[in-house]
Amino acid sequence: MSYYPAILYDPDPDGLVGCVVPDLLINATGRDRDTALADAVRSMDELLGDMARTGDPYPEPTAADALDLSNGMLVLLHARLPQAA
Repeated sequence: MSYYPAILYDPDPDGLVGCVVPDLLINATGRDRDTALADAVRSMDELLGDMARTGDPYPEPTAADALDLSNGMLVLLHARLPQAA
């Protein structure tokens, strides 16, 4: 199983929760943590699927201890890696 580290942030002044997946350049938001995480996973699945179709290599996940977690919480997102076309 493969996982990508993500950073989950507390709500901003507008009440939106943020989730960033640095290795995949994904910035997701939602009205709560579950929605932000679901948006990040959906974006990750779409991106990895596109990469498989075009034959682009998947980026290596960054080690969790190498991330700047300032004001955020580490979460690991399961990456369903499709087989390359």
